[in-house]
Amino acid sequence: MDEIFANAKSILIVWFDSAKTENLLPFKEKIQMKAKQAEISFENAHMLNESKRQSSSFDIIIYGLIIEQDIWPSIELLNELFRLLKPNSYIITHIAQDKEVNALDRFKMCGFVNCNKLDNNSSFLMELKDYSTRQLGSLWLCQKPSFDIGYSVPLKNIKQSQKQVPSSKPNNVWKINANDDDDDLIDTDALLDEEDRKKPDIKNYDCGTASNGVRKACKNCTCGLAQELEKSEYDSAAKNVKSSCGSCYLGDAFRCAGCPYRGLPPFQPGERINIPTMSDV
Repeated sequence: MDEIFANAKSILIVWFDSAKTENLLPFKEKIQMKAKQAEISFENAHMLNESKRQSSSFDIIIYGLIIEQDIWPSIELLNELFRLLKPNSYIITHIAQDKEVNALDRFKMCGFVNCNKLDNNSSFLMELKDYSTRQLGSLWLCQKPSFDIGYSVPLKNIKQSQKQVPSSKPNNVWKINANDDDDDLIDTDALLDEEDRKKPDIKNYDCGTASNGVRKACKNCTCGLAQELEKSEYDSAAKNVKSSCGSCYLGDAFRCAGCPYRGLPPFQPGERINIPTMSDV
């Protein structure tokens, strides 16, 4: 705390109408003893906005320590105090214990950071407070950040920075040298032995031609023979279809209930008709 006062060049003491005017000068003298090189100014809290002081003018602002009881600072007043402080500067005030949470939230909302409770070495700042106020509260020190209001920093475009700065690392590309015998490559032809290269003997399989010369398919046929035999049987049956009524060619109105031509358009007598299979429907 002594170091903060020793390095201060300008200090503002904010007082209220309830303060006793005879206490102003003695209080200033106590502060001047701690901050010997600082210029100390007074300002009434109600006249602070009208005074139109320059932004970032003070290293320390002492708020509400000349009056006996605490006065709750408004958001507007805290914003004005924040404006008057230099970056990395401090505000010192007294906060009652039952209002510490709300008060610190308000200070942080206005931009202050690093709010810390002061020790007993700063008790000289509370000598004008009444006894009950001193017992039920503490001195607090809050800091303004290192940047000022309206401060901005240009953001770098990551894509542009990547294009402008060439990479010093070589491209990590996997390359194969055809003359490198150390590569553990597998020859797919070596995976086949002589038994695999022999032509399969259909006599050893159930699917194919039976001993009587009739083509048959095995139970779990997967070579397509079962479908081929089924289609040929259906085509043969369709060719041998004979009309029992002789009126099939006239259309569905003249066909019987079990007529295989039901659903087909009329045709000429003797005309070859292809009855569609289930896959055609």
